[in-house]
Amino acid sequence: MAHAYGVRSRIARVIVRGLFAAIFRVRHYGRLPGHGPLLVVANHQGWADGFLIAAAFPLSAVVRLLGDREGTGKVWWWRAVLRAFGIVIPIERTSTTADRAAIATTLAALGRGEIVVVFAEGRVSRVESSLGPFARGVGYLALRSGSPILPVWLSGTAELYLRKELATIAGTPRLVPKGAPTKEASLLRCTTTSRGLSLPSTPRNRRASACAGSPTSSRRGSPEEATPRRGPERCGARR
Repeated sequence: MAHAYGVRSRIARVIVRGLFAAIFRVRHYGRLPGHGPLLVVANHQGWADGFLIAAAFPLSAVVRLLGDREGTGKVWWWRAVLRAFGIVIPIERTSTTADRAAIATTLAALGRGEIVVVFAEGRVSRVESSLGPFARGVGYLALRSGSPILPVWLSGTAELYLRKELATIAGTPRLVPKGAPTKEASLLRCTTTSRGLSLPSTPRNRRASACAGSPTSSRRGSPEEATPRRGPERCGARR
């Protein structure tokens, strides 16, 4: 079962890479690992975010996206692609039971050494270079699993057009000691994670090489080169 998912996931990401390369100008800054367990926390600006970040990882990585069931099923071809390849761990925000099921599935994936991407804002901002308050679930997942957190900033996806430059900017993985996911501890981890997700200059405006080294569409710089500039602290928590 796991092997079949890995094959489907790789096929999906190869297809997305090809499509995005043909339509946009895709750049990757920093190093994305080829295996987990890893909890990736990214900003959320538009529909392309999940496809962009999943395709950016090495094909050896098993990548899953924790996504809102309604949001990922709005457009028929999103739904078809995501369901066909099983990339999304769906979460139903209106149901506590479904939330518990999604959390259990996420923790199981991390336990198998997979990479799980979380858009911690819990919504789509649709604004370039903005970062909304984090939902406290990301702190809960980090403490329950003890998985390292990797902040990844996504740039250019708020408004899309032909040959638009899109970028993933990976920061430095942060170790998280496994601990009791109390409300206070989850909120504290949420705040720490928000500080780690930087608000860098975008490639369009200042060329992300200023904060991440020289980019290519297939190579990635060292972690030291990839560390973006720190942005303002904007972490809040929805209870």
